[in-house]
Amino acid sequence: MAVQQIRRFVLIGDYLEPDHIHILDPVLAAQKIYVEVRRTTGVPLPFEHIKDLASNTAHLIIDPFTSEHEEVIDCIMLGAKEVCIDAGAAPLEIELAYASSKYVLTRLWLESWPPDEERSKQHHYALILDLAESCGRKAVVTSARIGIAENWWKDLPNECRKAFDWYLAPAEGTPLGVDVQPSGWLIYRSLNK
Repeated sequence: MAVQQIRRFVLIGDYLEPDHIHILDPVLAAQKIYVEVRRTTGVPLPFEHIKDLASNTAHLIIDPFTSEHEEVIDCIMLGAKEVCIDAGAAPLEIELAYASSKYVLTRLWLESWPPDEERSKQHHYALILDLAESCGRKAVVTSARIGIAENWWKDLPNECRKAFDWYLAPAEGTPLGVDVQPSGWLIYRSLNK
């Protein structure tokens, strides 16, 4: 079975990057897309843009860069089919998000890998297994730099790999050459191709 590839974008204003596609562009109508809404603490969600995207795509997965279950619920109420919550959120926030909807994904953001100490690596794996006990099956891993997602995936113990249906969003923007394939890739492939 072929590994699923979902187009990945970043919402900037009312455009999706890369490709500079307006959120109401008809090219999105038949698409399943993953959209990151990168924002800092205190910046509100762009409700109208999320609502427009949800009504203009076949399947919208939103990563609102949030650790609050209320914002996850807001995105679902606006029409997103699936919504991410940060794996670093308070355990209660994660539990409330998953109690509210079965369409929640857990998102891990990797700044670097491997960590400097073996103890940090083991702590990370323990966190994944703890999350698996209170979350749904789907998880997204986003990397900030080239090579990070690949190194992380190759190091991931089988027990952790089996804990979730993993969707990898590597900084490279393309599927990686790994022996064990994840459930899906979130990639920067142009809609014009």
